[in-house]
Formats: sequence, structure tokens, C-alpha cells
Amino acid sequence: MKKESYKALVEEMSKQLADKILLEEGDVSRRARTIDGDIAVIVGEVGLQATKEVLQKTCDEKVAKKKPKGWKQTETA
Repeated sequence: MKKESYKALVEEMSKQLADKILLEEGDVSRRARTIDGDIAVIVGEVGLQATKEVLQKTCDEKVAKKKPKGWKQTETA
């Protein structure tokens, strides 16, 4: 993975997260020792959701390539 490719995205997401935390949490100085743990949880959730989306789209692309020409899904309900 080329981490440099994501530098601008990481910077933008970091700024957005910091701004949101400062807006929502108010006086962060009371929790200065533990805020990094809270941020780690949020970033972990972002990573989990991004991973799910990447893997789902990859799976969908593979399935689409394997379908025979002219194949049409029929509705079932």
C-alpha cells in the first residue's frame, strides 16, 4: 500500500474529526489523558466500515465478471 497516496485524505479526515470532537465534547482539557483512546475507537470504526465496503465492492466486481453473458437475475419473493 502506498501510504503517501492517502496523505491528503488522512489530513482532511483528521481535521474534520478534531473539529467535530471539539464541537461536541466542549472542554476536552478534562479528558486530555484519555481522549486518544476515544479517538482510536472512532478511527477503528472508520477502518472497519471502510474495510467492509472495499471487500464488498471487490466481491461484487468478481461476481459480475463470473456471470455468463446474457444472464439475468430473476426476481424471487
